[in-house]
Amino acid sequence: MKQNVISASRLFSIPLLFLVAGFANVSCPKLPDLTPQPNPTGVHWLRFAQITDVHIVDDESPARAVRADHLISSSWRPQEAYATQVLDATLNVINQHHTGKLAPALPMDFVLVTGDLTDSALHNELRWFMDTMDGKQILPDSGALDGAQREADPLDNPKLEFQATGLAMDIPWYTAFGNHDGLVVGTFGIDRAAADPQGWTSPLFGPVAAVLGLHALTPATNRLNPVAAQSPAIIAGGPGPMDPVTLQLQINQLGAGPIASDAQRHFSSRAQFIEEHFNSTTTPAGHGLTDSNRVSGKYWYSLHPKAGAPIRVIVLDTAAPDPTPLGFPISYGVMTREQFESFLKPEIRAAQAAGEFVIVVSHHPSTDFNLPYPADTVSTPEFRSYLSSQANVIAHLCGHTHRHKVSAISGFFPYYEIETGSLIDYPQEGRIFDVFYLPESGDVRLESRMVSHMEDPTRLSAESFRRAQIDAANGKSAEDAEAAEEFATLFPDPKSDFGASYVLPASASISPNLSAEDRYGTQGDRDFSVVLHRPGVL
Repeated sequence: MKQNVISASRLFSIPLLFLVAGFANVSCPKLPDLTPQPNPTGVHWLRFAQITDVHIVDDESPARAVRADHLISSSWRPQEAYATQVLDATLNVINQHHTGKLAPALPMDFVLVTGDLTDSALHNELRWFMDTMDGKQILPDSGALDGAQREADPLDNPKLEFQATGLAMDIPWYTAFGNHDGLVVGTFGIDRAAADPQGWTSPLFGPVAAVLGLHALTPATNRLNPVAAQSPAIIAGGPGPMDPVTLQLQINQLGAGPIASDAQRHFSSRAQFIEEHFNSTTTPAGHGLTDSNRVSGKYWYSLHPKAGAPIRVIVLDTAAPDPTPLGFPISYGVMTREQFESFLKPEIRAAQAAGEFVIVVSHHPSTDFNLPYPADTVSTPEFRSYLSSQANVIAHLCGHTHRHKVSAISGFFPYYEIETGSLIDYPQEGRIFDVFYLPESGDVRLESRMVSHMEDPTRLSAESFRRAQIDAANGKSAEDAEAAEEFATLFPDPKSDFGASYVLPASASISPNLSAEDRYGTQGDRDFSVVLHRPGVL
């Protein structure tokens, strides 16, 4: 596959569509040519992989919102029970690129996981993620451990225990914090007032709780409770409540009733999320987080990923800190003024003083920063204007949107904002990045190519991919869109809670279903090589 090579100075005088090589055949997508195509000039500084939006799911948790499947796309997916297997198969492929088994050897310097490690901020979901990364035995089941009851051959059953391959021990990995790592289905806030996490719940407005089936419980409740012994929509070890052809959820087949409780399902906090990064056998200790993060509870940090390479990676936390009042939905990202002024700017200045280039990392893209939030935040234009005024910033990497998309951000020093699709949704891919330096001109070349578990699929990861394809092909119907608008009306007028200056757009609250083409992206959103002219930085 021929890569697109465009200089930054030319790119910003023409539309980004110049990069487009056409849409892929969605019904039968082609795997990208992953053979390295290094430019004969330049110094290779860095190779790393990015995966994002893994969404490890406890599909039996009573604190799910599966009845909102037509309203919030992350509520339920036909492939969600396979999330640990897809993660592990992807890690295996990354390992093979690292050792040269799948391509000429060019070692991986590190792996970035840019948020939404979990699906609903559950402790057991986080442990399944960590243990998969560490290559441990994984049992992706909870409660009654009834996975064996599923009507499937043991070789096709994603709920049985398996030995994870994990990430190679000599590849460090780092994470960012996503909205699903702190909110229920990435949308609803959690009341953490109780001293014991077993008492943490997610309060909902009455009409929303009714839609989600909570009023069918005895007694009725307006709170999602992950450690409860009853569920508003039971999805257990038996036959799944989905159409066998379209794989869409048949909501009318869902029932409320008793379910085996599980203390490991409790909600986690940012502080606990940070702490679990130190309960890992792979490297480095804390995976970028330090004792300072443990004390402060802040999820932003920086790192120097490779000795001898003058590159600083700055990881930001764009998940909404306190989506209040509890019960009001918010999944989009925010850039707090505190983080921008007291962390991001000083880090970039320190990198300049040290003669280092900067890669900024966050879960959310900066387009989210223009959405309203009741705190002192930084807008999209201000954020982008600042980054594009800094000669040493070369890229902003993010996830969240579950699509592959590259945006050229104009300014005195143009840079690229690169969104990468998710492992849970089609096309279940990540990226491999290479960074080259051309000392004669002071240019930096950034190359991207996709990486997929389908390069060496397991039986279960291939089944997940098949389901994800079908799910993406179904798209979002007009009825779904209408239902989502009606769902948004169930929430009270935010002006009554936040003041007249704060109005939350309904579109910002409801997670959309993108088309398969949107998720896959154009060729320019996938495999590319771009050159940024940065003389004088070193």
